[in-house]
Amino acid sequence: MLFRRLGRTNLDVSELSYGAARGAAQDARGFIEVIHACIDAGINLIDTAGGYDDGESERVLGEALVGHDDVIVETKYCPYDSYLPDANYIGTPKALIASAEESLRRLRRDRLDIFLGHGIRSLETLDRFMNDGCYDAMVKLREAGKGRFLGISELSEGDGTHEILKKAVPSGAFDVVMLTINFLLQTAVDSVLPLCKKHHVGTVVMMPLNQASKQSGLVSVEAALTCVRRHIEHGTLPDEPPYNQPTLFDFLKPYSIPEAALRYVLTTDVSTCCAGTRSTERLAENLRILDPPYLDEERLEHLRSLFGRITRQVR
Repeated sequence: MLFRRLGRTNLDVSELSYGAARGAAQDARGFIEVIHACIDAGINLIDTAGGYDDGESERVLGEALVGHDDVIVETKYCPYDSYLPDANYIGTPKALIASAEESLRRLRRDRLDIFLGHGIRSLETLDRFMNDGCYDAMVKLREAGKGRFLGISELSEGDGTHEILKKAVPSGAFDVVMLTINFLLQTAVDSVLPLCKKHHVGTVVMMPLNQASKQSGLVSVEAALTCVRRHIEHGTLPDEPPYNQPTLFDFLKPYSIPEAALRYVLTTDVSTCCAGTRSTERLAENLRILDPPYLDEERLEHLRSLFGRITRQVR
């Protein structure tokens, strides 16, 4: 396992990190097995949130991490009433503190390593979060020794050009950001990543497989082609060759679509690429990507020319 610096936190994090959003409620034993396989492989950062699986992600993760205090856990408080782009903002300092305390209890820890404002999706609600006491409550948690580093995550479905992060990163308020980068949404590479480097902010990439559904995620050629067709339907890609041809992704061979997608992210100047899976077999496949330089310049340039103009995420 190779490691990169997580911005000004000075933490060294594994290039591949683990996203624990799903699986704990459906198969706790299998979830724990995957977590232990991650640790055995050298993965040292795991992302979760209080809202994942109604808290089961944190609870089962806490069980899995007993005796593994060196693993860095990133969790989140969502100040909205859902994960939809048009959700209502309901954040309060009291709710944030309660969420953090509940996360500590479920994770069986005395301190949250990285605590994020979750899915901030508009400049207006970013302003509210920063000025209604929520951000101040995060700072108080840190001052009380209950939060080590503070951060923010975006909702790329609602902000494909990352306007929230372009404002938040230079503010100096956050040590870490969680952002979407994949070869179907490349906009952060030239806009957000240089800001993060300038301001020494750590970067945790989410959705490297886009919205990783079997129907339209970057999980297979068929699913990736479906996602491209949906971009064509939305008018973000033209209905012309090579986009409407089944051979569109042939240039990525011998890499599979998910392997090429993860390799693409790791060619960028990010701290870690966070990918989730419910199986140790899929995890083993992900781990095989860890051989720099990941993707050659010819394939990278072709991905840029094909998809670099996309500025919205579609399922």
